[in-house]
Amino acid sequence: MKTDILIIGGGPAGIIAGLTARKNNLNKKITLIREKQKGVIPCGIPYVFHRLDSVEKNVMPYGSLDANNIHSLINKAIKINPSKKSVSLDNGEEIAYEKLILATGAKSTIAPIKGAEKNGVWHIEKDFDYLRQLREAVLASKNIVIIGGGFIGVEFAEELSSIKGLRVSVVERSDYCLSRTFDEDFALPIAEELKSKGVEIYTNTEVEEIGGNDKIEFVKIKNKKIPADLVILSIGAIPNTDLAKEAGVELGNYNGIKVNEYMETSLKDVFAVGDCSETTCLVTQKNIPIMLASTACHEARIAAANLYKRENLLKNKGTLASFSTFIGNLAIGIAGLSKETCQAEGYDLVVGEAEAPNHHPGHLPNTQKIKTKLIFERNSGKLLGGQIIGPESVGEMVNILALAIQKETTVYNFDTLQIASHPLLTSAPTTYPLISAAQSALTKM
Repeated sequence: MKTDILIIGGGPAGIIAGLTARKNNLNKKITLIREKQKGVIPCGIPYVFHRLDSVEKNVMPYGSLDANNIHSLINKAIKINPSKKSVSLDNGEEIAYEKLILATGAKSTIAPIKGAEKNGVWHIEKDFDYLRQLREAVLASKNIVIIGGGFIGVEFAEELSSIKGLRVSVVERSDYCLSRTFDEDFALPIAEELKSKGVEIYTNTEVEEIGGNDKIEFVKIKNKKIPADLVILSIGAIPNTDLAKEAGVELGNYNGIKVNEYMETSLKDVFAVGDCSETTCLVTQKNIPIMLASTACHEARIAAANLYKRENLLKNKGTLASFSTFIGNLAIGIAGLSKETCQAEGYDLVVGEAEAPNHHPGHLPNTQKIKTKLIFERNSGKLLGGQIIGPESVGEMVNILALAIQKETTVYNFDTLQIASHPLLTSAPTTYPLISAAQSALTKM
């Protein structure tokens, strides 16, 4: 079997790679290999337990592949043969390619915790059948402990707390949940939202044991046993690079596939995108272990546009790791670096902060506060990062910051930012939080 463009992986990176490759190569044969007939939307996984009310409502839509004449092959790639430019499949077939895109994603981190092998300990897998079983187990439980207070852990906790009769606890080894992403003053209100929904949070502590005889009975931390009949491990993931490593593809830091700015690997005509590939921070240019669907799609568009080009190649200058989530009644988002990360990197900082109602006047119904922190480099005035917390509109405001960092916007640009405003939609133009935060920073420069 032969194809021109072969993609391994049916997640967001694989799909976008296929669609972008089609737009740039109308006459090429494109084939995408995925292991399962049904895939799931990664970002929707926490919400299959209550809001979506089923895993079936979170199925990845593959219709766009058929609509763009991209052949889907339900099979498993077991070996890459670089010298033959082919891939061996689980059913004994072999498929030859001109260009190969690896979008093999990530796999759950194995927890070095006593008792982690017990029945009733679950990982967060992007697998339809596994998630359906997990959902059934969750609904049959009374006490659930989530190990790991990163963004997936807190999203799971918030969702499960809405299920009547379910006691939910989170154990996080750092000083506070979301510590790898947000500064403490922005993360703590999210913890308070979780607590208001009945979630018990244990920070600055590690799990010593998942205990019980025939079934899980407790999770042991220092001086306490938390009742549990189901445990969810949310302690991160690692790049799924086994296939690439066996083929001799060079790996980078954090075990990701090493790629250049065009998303090319060390093997000729082989590209890598998404969670399996190495990621570089746009601001610091250091490798970072970021795994986001938005980042994966960005990389896929670059790789697929460059497959046959010889000039005007698209370049990946790095990822911002822009992130937002919605917990309880609060949305929170970040673009670029946190203050804590900037300080660790040795930047000379100026921080501007502002708070304003999301409506004007502030007495309008359903008005909430928007709090903003912008971080600038003192000498250049360049925006390094920003955090926002407030109502749902925060999700799109963070995207403004992401664009600003990509365009190397300075504090002076923000001071003269032109915006649209409406009493029911935005903060007042006189107190717009992004502008006010920049003005706050200007007074300190």
